[in-house]
Amino acid sequence: MKTLFISLFISVFAMNVFAEIPEESKNSESAKLVKMVKEADVNDWETYTKAALYSINWNADLELAKEWIDHAIALDKNHKTLEVLGDYYLRIGEHSQALNLYMKALEINVTEIDKIAKDRLQRKIKVYAKILK
Repeated sequence: MKTLFISLFISVFAMNVFAEIPEESKNSESAKLVKMVKEADVNDWETYTKAALYSINWNADLELAKEWIDHAIALDKNHKTLEVLGDYYLRIGEHSQALNLYMKALEINVTEIDKIAKDRLQRKIKVYAKILK
């Protein structure tokens, strides 16, 4: 009886832990991003970059993420915008394009980039350069 109870408890717990995110939750996250962009100033490259990054990381609407990051790059081509564009290409499986953008992001603001961003870009370059060998 004790074994049965423990097995039942573990089964129920495991089913709840590994449950998928409901579709309406995914849609609400996308809606929040769209709202964030609509409320942003047209020249606010940081908001467009942040929205694109979230969309890419959440594997949400990648076409919309590409539009947002392209807009951000048109406003201000810097290491942050290029890194997020690299993340987009990585997400869609174009590793060599992502690697090129990470290297360009590191070079474009090499004197102004903070240590955390520089370390993150160098890690990405190292990992994806090894993958592409």
